[in-house]
Amino acid sequence: MRTGFDELTPIALRAATTAAAAVRMMAAALRVMAVSLAVVLITGCQRELRKSVAAIDAAYSSGDYPAAAKLAEAAVKQNNNDQQDRLLWWLEAGRTQQAAGAIDVSSGWYDRAFVEVSPYLDSKAEATISEALATTAVNQTIRIYKATPPERIMLCALQGANFLVQCDLARARIEFNRASDFQQDAVARFEKEVNNAQEAANKEWSKKGWNTQLATSATASIRKEQGRDPATLGFASFANPFVSYLRSVFLISTSSEMGDRQNARADLRSVQEMLPGLAVASEDIALIDSGTTHGSAAFTWVFFLTGLAPDYKEFRLDIPIPVGNVNYVSAAFPILRKRPSFTPVIAVAGAGGARSETIANIDAMVEADFDSRLPLIVTQEIISSAAKAAATWAASQAAYNSSSNSTAGILVQIAGIVYQAASTAADLRCWSTMPKQIALLRVPTPASGRLDLVREDGTALCTLDVDPGAPNIALVTLPSMSAKSPSIMLYRGGTVHGPRAPVLDQ
Repeated sequence: MRTGFDELTPIALRAATTAAAAVRMMAAALRVMAVSLAVVLITGCQRELRKSVAAIDAAYSSGDYPAAAKLAEAAVKQNNNDQQDRLLWWLEAGRTQQAAGAIDVSSGWYDRAFVEVSPYLDSKAEATISEALATTAVNQTIRIYKATPPERIMLCALQGANFLVQCDLARARIEFNRASDFQQDAVARFEKEVNNAQEAANKEWSKKGWNTQLATSATASIRKEQGRDPATLGFASFANPFVSYLRSVFLISTSSEMGDRQNARADLRSVQEMLPGLAVASEDIALIDSGTTHGSAAFTWVFFLTGLAPDYKEFRLDIPIPVGNVNYVSAAFPILRKRPSFTPVIAVAGAGGARSETIANIDAMVEADFDSRLPLIVTQEIISSAAKAAATWAASQAAYNSSSNSTAGILVQIAGIVYQAASTAADLRCWSTMPKQIALLRVPTPASGRLDLVREDGTALCTLDVDPGAPNIALVTLPSMSAKSPSIMLYRGGTVHGPRAPVLDQ
C-alpha cells in the first residue's frame, strides 16, 4: 500500500537533485570568482610595480639620485621575496645607488642580479613549460623576470665600472669579461631559443586552425603604433660597443701585459666593425701599437651616459577570432616607448674644445631585441586571450545547461568576464634606468689636472679632477636634459673616486 510519503519521495528526490546541481554550479561559480579575485590582486601588484618604477624614474631623471636610490631600496624591501619581479628591483637599486655614490651597496645588488641571470649564460633555458602554461592561463606579467640580453650585458659592464673606480682591478676584469661573454651568448643562443619558442607557439596556433595572417597583421599593427624604425634596426644587434670600448680602455690603462694589449686591440677592432666611422678607435689602436705602457698612457676617456632607455606602454587590440557568439577577442601588447629628453653631445670647455662621439645607441639595441621577440609575444598573447574567452564561454554555457537555476550560469559568466578583463595585461617590465645613449670623449690628460666639460649649448656640465700624466677613466651620467647635475665615476691612474656631486663652472 502506497502512503502519501511514498508519493512525495520522487518529487523530493527531483528537488534534491536540482538543488544539488544548483549547489554544484554555485560552488563552480565561487571557484571561478576566487580565481578572478586572485587575478585582480596580481593585476593590482602590477599597477603598484608601475607606480613605483615611475616614481624612481621621476627622481632619477631629475638628478635627485639619493631620492631615487631610497625609492628603489624601499621597493626591494617590499618585493625581495617576490621571485617574479625581484631581479628588476635589484637592477634598479644597483643603478640608482651607483649614481648616488653608494658603490658598495650598488655592487651588492648587482651581484645578486648576476647570480639570478648567470644560469642563462650558457645552460638554462629561457622559458619553461610550466611558465608557458601559467602565462596562457593569465598573462605574461606572471612569468619570472629574467632581464633581456641588452640588460644583462649592461649589468656586467656597470658592475665592472664599480670595481674599476674602487681599484679592484681583478674583479673589474671579471665583470668586463662577463659582459663580453653575455654578448657572444646573445648572438649564439638567445635568438635560437626565441625561434624555438616561436615554433612551439605556431604549432599550438595550427592546432586551433587559425589563419596565420592574424598574428602577422597584429604584429604589423603594433610596429606601426610604436613607430618602428627600420633604419635603426638594420644596424642594431646585441653587441654593445660601449662594453667593448670600456674593456679595451681598462686594459690600456691598467696593464702592460702583451696578451691584454692584444685583447684591447681586438676589442677596438670589433668596435670599428660596429662603427666604421669612429675616429677615436683608430687613435687608441695607434696608442697600443706605439708600445706606450699603461702608466704613461696620459689620456682621459670620458664615457657619457645620457638619457633613459626605452620603456613600454600598453596597446590593446581586438583580434578577429570567433569564440562562442563573440567574433573578436581583446588582447594587450607592450609597445616600445622611446624617451626623448637627453643631451647627445658634451665637449671640453673653450673654443675648439674636443667633442664627444656616440659609441652606443641603447635605444636601438633595446628595439632590436624587442622586435625579434615581438612575433612570439603577439602569438602567445592571442592564444592566451582566446583560451580565456573560450573557457569563460564554455563554463557559462555548461552552467546554464546543467541547472534549471540560471543564477549559477550568470555568476560564472560574470566571474569569467571579470577574469578576462583583469588578466588582459601587457608585460611592461624593463630596467628603466639604463642610459639611452653612450658617447665617448677622449683627450690628452690636462697638465692642470682640471677638465672642464660643457653641454652642447656651451653651458657648464661638470669639472673632472684628473691625475696629470696618467690615464683617467670617467663615467658621467646625465639621465635627462633637466637633471640638476651629473653623477660622476672616476678612475684616476690608480686612485679611487666614486660618484660625487660635480664641481660646476661658475
